[in-house]
Amino acid sequence: MKHLLPKLPHKWLIFTVTATGTFMATLDGGVVNVALPVMAKQFGADIENIQFVVSVYLLVITCFLPIFGKLSDMYSRKKMYLGGFLLFGIGSLLCSLSGSLALMIVSRALQGLGASAMMANAQAVIAKAFTGKDRGRALGGVGAVVALGSLAGPAVGGFLIQHWGWPSVFWVNIPVCLLGIWRGVQIVPRFNPIAKVRMDIAGAGYFLLGSFLFLFALNEGPSKGWTSPLLLAAFALCVVFFMLFLRREKVSKTPFIGLSIFNIKAISYGYVVAVLGFMAIFTNAVLLPFYLTDIMHLDPVQIGLLLLPFPAALAVASPVSGVLSEKYSARFITTAGLGFVLCGALLFAFIGDSPSYAYIILAQLIMGTGSGTFQVPNNNTVISAAPKNKLGIVSSVNALARNAGMIMGIALSVAVYAAVQGAYLRAGAAAQSAFLHGYQAAMFFGAALAVAGGVFSLRRE
Repeated sequence: MKHLLPKLPHKWLIFTVTATGTFMATLDGGVVNVALPVMAKQFGADIENIQFVVSVYLLVITCFLPIFGKLSDMYSRKKMYLGGFLLFGIGSLLCSLSGSLALMIVSRALQGLGASAMMANAQAVIAKAFTGKDRGRALGGVGAVVALGSLAGPAVGGFLIQHWGWPSVFWVNIPVCLLGIWRGVQIVPRFNPIAKVRMDIAGAGYFLLGSFLFLFALNEGPSKGWTSPLLLAAFALCVVFFMLFLRREKVSKTPFIGLSIFNIKAISYGYVVAVLGFMAIFTNAVLLPFYLTDIMHLDPVQIGLLLLPFPAALAVASPVSGVLSEKYSARFITTAGLGFVLCGALLFAFIGDSPSYAYIILAQLIMGTGSGTFQVPNNNTVISAAPKNKLGIVSSVNALARNAGMIMGIALSVAVYAAVQGAYLRAGAAAQSAFLHGYQAAMFFGAALAVAGGVFSLRRE
């Protein structure tokens, strides 16, 4: 059945529903991070164990994105998106009631399933509701919402914990979920699939297991050591499952993803640019707070203030790049965004041991501007090139590329930093000098990733 696209005012009502889910999922990351020390104390957990509260959420979101994208091509995209709201709300309630770390991890996994269902379908819902130039503007609005969620997370988390304890950081999600479901039922059209699509269970299973093992190994590498038998086994098994997946894709009559989408240059290049771009941006995500703590000896409040310029610039740049993508070639705007990321990474590479606050704020603003500028046109290019019967899977794999880039950027930058720092320490360098050399190497690595992303961006049509 062919549905009629809603008129413009209704389109923006649909946007408010997707924006609500995006804001909630983004806010939750910052809110829960603030609660980790308090939760660790209550559960009697150390840092290595309590970090699973964060990592299991990210791993579940990332690994299940293609699953929910495929399901949305098979069934109602509306039901799949609102089902994500429901799962997220149930998971939030269970998190608030968890009396042990094990229950908390299981509840966070359920939360991650809900967030994955929403993330896998948010761009696809917008792509169906918005056509032409309006789509770039709507995707830019999503980028601004992500930035606002990142800005509000730590502040909201601190306020809630101080007044009502750590369970309150999960209570706040429940009314938002109920509101999102209520408005979504009224506003979001059904968006029936155009063609019959089936799920290849074997292919989906191979892809899920391979993705989980790969991302788990990357996530745990910095803490457990890259030569750990557990991680080596995980990497080996992920290769096996991905080989099985590729073989299955070639022989299946109804392949899980359908490798033919990678023959579309706009999609394949867009995925590569997304991975490289987010890797470049997130090379500084973990290392910068340690630099501000160990080298500049700043307190948490000062660190928080110096981290704010990045999401603030992202909130401004995202809608601006969305508007620009309506008039100019997306590949040039995307490349310009990665150029900003390159400049920001180089500024951090040459930061030294006593920069001014203005220097750090400028570098953060440039990085945030680059992040917002490159994301929106790149997403629009990928979504616009998707075949109608594969919009869900294309959108979800695009989200997978983004999340995988984040995880890989953090893990590999920490690995580069640790290797260079260790080499200088073994050579007899002072601790601060070794840190700075390691940090500089990681930032050069981020700069190289930005250059590689820019090259791929320019080469696509």
